[in-house]
Amino acid sequence: MSIIAIVCLAGATSAAKSVDLQAINRPAVKVPFPQIRDWSSLRIRLERTTCYGWCPAYSVEIDGNGSVSWFGWHFVEAKGSRTSRVPQEKVRALYDAFVKADFFWTLDEYVAPITDLPTSTVTISFDGKQKMVVDYAGGHVGMPKVIDDLEDAIDALAGTKEWIGHTREP
Repeated sequence: MSIIAIVCLAGATSAAKSVDLQAINRPAVKVPFPQIRDWSSLRIRLERTTCYGWCPAYSVEIDGNGSVSWFGWHFVEAKGSRTSRVPQEKVRALYDAFVKADFFWTLDEYVAPITDLPTSTVTISFDGKQKMVVDYAGGHVGMPKVIDDLEDAIDALAGTKEWIGHTREP
C-alpha cells in the first residue's frame, strides 16, 4: 500500500504531490487505541537490527512497573542482558505518547525498497492486546513521523545510549 501511494503520487500534478503521505498511510478504517486496565501487563519493546555498516543491534523492553530489560548483540558495548528501572510515571507518559500517536491505527509495516539499513520494530502489548510496527526506512514510504518519535522516546526512557556506547567492531 505504501509503495502504491508513492507510485500514484509520482505521476500526479504538483498540487497533488503536496499531499502528506504520512497522513494517508494508515489503514482505511480507524482503529481506536484500547484503554489499559492492568498496568502490570504493559510491555513496550523496541528492537533494532544490524545493517551492512556499524548499526547497533539490540532489543529493549520496558514494562508497566518500570523494569527495563536490554539485550545487545552487535555493535554495542553492553553485549548480553542488562536491566535497570525507570519511574512508573515516565512509563505512563510513554504509554500516553502511544495513545496520542494513534499507534493501533497504523500499518503493520512500512518497508522501503532500499538496502543496507537497519530495521526497527516497535511493539506495545497490554491486557492481551498487541500492536507491532516494522520500520525499514519507513519515512520513505509515508510512515507517520510519530513512529520515529516513539522509537526515540523508547530509547531515551530506557537509556540505551549508555549500553550502546561508542563501540565499533571489526
